[in-house]
Amino acid sequence: MWDLGAHLLASVESALKTDEAKALWLSASDAIKANLEAGLNTIPQGAAGREELVHAIRYETAKLILSATVQAEQAILDQGLGVGHAPARLLRILFNGSAQNAESIPVITTNYDTLLELFCDLAELPIDTGFTGFRRRKPRAAPIFQTQYSRIWAAEKKGGFQADHRPCKTVRLHKPHGSISWLATPTGPVEALNDSSDASRAIVVPGPSKYQDALVNTLFDSMRTEMNAVLGGASALLCLGFGFNDDHLQGVIKARLKEHMPLILLTRGPTESIEKLLHAHPHSIAIFKEDSGARCHWNGRIYVSDEPLWQLDDFLKKFLE
Repeated sequence: MWDLGAHLLASVESALKTDEAKALWLSASDAIKANLEAGLNTIPQGAAGREELVHAIRYETAKLILSATVQAEQAILDQGLGVGHAPARLLRILFNGSAQNAESIPVITTNYDTLLELFCDLAELPIDTGFTGFRRRKPRAAPIFQTQYSRIWAAEKKGGFQADHRPCKTVRLHKPHGSISWLATPTGPVEALNDSSDASRAIVVPGPSKYQDALVNTLFDSMRTEMNAVLGGASALLCLGFGFNDDHLQGVIKARLKEHMPLILLTRGPTESIEKLLHAHPHSIAIFKEDSGARCHWNGRIYVSDEPLWQLDDFLKKFLE
């Protein structure tokens, strides 16, 4: 978020054309320097120039994320580790460890990048993003995520073979904030992989349009509905680097925590929201960075380890592999 704030402060003003939009941006700049999302939320609804400003914020956000994703994906591939990457290993553990009749492994990300899609490929796992097609993929009509089937040839009792369609488990990737692979078109978002053009991206950006976009856009509304259904039926939750600062996304999580749903959180450091959550739901396990090791919070107690267990690679090796 800090990098995104610095990029927006350096680039948005020059992208604005009207005095009204420039004045809005100037009035919010100091607050944005202190806290990106809080500062963007000071931009009032209905203000003159707001639409132009939100468009510039969305464009520059997508531009930065697209560039950073290309670099990150290349760096990941250059390492040549394949399934050895920690996220790929975790996905395979979840996939192989799920119930035999499970339809999917639900994964939720508020990030715009396509790194999880890459890690699914490296782990050789089938993935479902809610879109169908080939080059310009369209979102399914509700429900977005549906049971996938594979066709096999089954032997018959009388000899011979018959085609049989059986459920095929997938990794279902829920993106409530959209993705840089989602292009905004007059007829709605489409998914186009590896598109590096200047096309407008269907993403919910921090700040004044966040809740409006998430509620008004049909795709985002459907994605959020299915995501909440997944959370409502989850038996446990593993969170990686989530700061619990998205009020419109975490209502179901907090409701489930009140029902004592198990939660494990791995992240560099606590936010104010995380500290409140741990106080309200002490059964949750949170592991933070502590010098070169880690600090674990559970049931009001603190445990310190010399190992950096807040990092996914170390956590997997210590507890799951």
